[in-house]
Amino acid sequence: MKRLSNESAPRPRRTGRVPNYRNRQRFPESENPYRQLQLLLQGSMPRIRHTCLSLFRRLWSPVTNLAAQIRVPAERRKWVAASVFLAASLTIAAFAVFQNLYTTATTVSFDGVALGTVASEEEARAASLSVEQSISQVVGYTYRLDDRVSYATGLTFRASVEDEHTLERALSSSLHVVEHGYALYVDGAFVGATQTREALDEALKQVSSAYRNENTVSIDFVEGVEIEECDLPVEDFTNLSDILLLLNSTKEGEVTYTVKNGDCWSVIAQDHNLTSKELEQLNPGYDINWIHTGDELLISNAVPYLTVRATQMEYYQADIPYEIEYVDDSTMWEGDTKVISKGAYGKSDVVARVTYEGVEEIERVIESETVITEPVTEVQARGTKERPTWAPTGSFRWPTNGTLTSRFGYRNIFGGTSFHGGVDIANSTGTDVVAADGGVVCYAGWMNGYGYLVQIDHQNGYVTYYGHNSSLLVHVGDKVYKGQHIAEMGATGRVTGPHCHFEVRRNGERQNPLNYLP
Repeated sequence: MKRLSNESAPRPRRTGRVPNYRNRQRFPESENPYRQLQLLLQGSMPRIRHTCLSLFRRLWSPVTNLAAQIRVPAERRKWVAASVFLAASLTIAAFAVFQNLYTTATTVSFDGVALGTVASEEEARAASLSVEQSISQVVGYTYRLDDRVSYATGLTFRASVEDEHTLERALSSSLHVVEHGYALYVDGAFVGATQTREALDEALKQVSSAYRNENTVSIDFVEGVEIEECDLPVEDFTNLSDILLLLNSTKEGEVTYTVKNGDCWSVIAQDHNLTSKELEQLNPGYDINWIHTGDELLISNAVPYLTVRATQMEYYQADIPYEIEYVDDSTMWEGDTKVISKGAYGKSDVVARVTYEGVEEIERVIESETVITEPVTEVQARGTKERPTWAPTGSFRWPTNGTLTSRFGYRNIFGGTSFHGGVDIANSTGTDVVAADGGVVCYAGWMNGYGYLVQIDHQNGYVTYYGHNSSLLVHVGDKVYKGQHIAEMGATGRVTGPHCHFEVRRNGERQNPLNYLP
């Protein structure tokens, strides 16, 4: 075996046998002397039979006369004539038997081992050429048998003569360069090959088995999966475990996350099982303290090699939302509500058809829903009393104008990592700082790293902080309305420049202010 060219063409995706080399004219003549003798005898048989019968008739009368002259009894004359006739018949029969049992044929050997016998050397060489062409088409370079194949022509039992197809199969099997089998492709990429289609079907079944249960309606794959019957180089064949290992692995591909209002770097990283540093390495060029709503962050460089799409029937109980009925109350401020009697969710039996891609739900279709218990309507008192200017509205506004320089979450500052409990809005010293919502001032003064600080209790569980001011314009107990000027921006406390540190606390717990600001 050798390559005639150092440039290997890419292996075609689909392979098959080469065109039929047997569409050619056949001639019974051969240059082999044995074959010539056989053809001569076959062609002469009618003339030989006629000559033998004529000779027998001519000899019959002299033999009879000779037997009479030597006074041979009549019984012995009949015996002599029968003997002569029998001898001639046996000779003709022996020749006919020889013709039926033997013929001239060509035996093909590979590396000294006989592979099979065909009718002529022409057929033997055509079979070898067909095998060479088939292998060349599969492996992508010109393949030659050279002197590894030999041909020997001679007398052979007719029963041992085979056709070219049988010889081709024997020769291909001995070479073991190309093998017939089944190849698996995922999105056009070659994964592996086995001798049977059932092995590849079993591999795909094992990949999807984790997503299959008694309620499974259908299972397929997001990627294009194909199994093709073809001829392949033997090195492309592999065992089932290697194919399964690849199918259950990941491949290069991007997974992204779109930043939403109120997101911060550390929380995004934590939600995707990453550290802030790992997320930063995946997104070079981003300032972890300055991301915008709508930014797309890279979360992973790998995606599943094969994604299972499974549709399941799910049976569960679901809550039925209750309605709210309002009763006007003149003792309460407008916009405020109070529960008079709590509502209760109802219950229903639900049958749903749910489709997943991997572990992510992509579609849920409710097939049927049967109510078990009806929901109970909630009754709430709704205030009608005119709200004072300092009363909280329940929503916050920005406390000042400027540049957002630091967000909520962990950050690197002063040579270490610390948790930042609010947001920093930078501007020049003396910029107005206003109340984010109405409420009562519960602290106004100096507080360690905050510098000059104002705290406002909004009478609804929320307290807001305004730190690092240069001067304060309110006192403890003052009732302030939303947007009221309460302080002037400064750089007091632990700061690197003038800004307003703004915090939102709910029942004492720090919240991300960006989740509340418009």
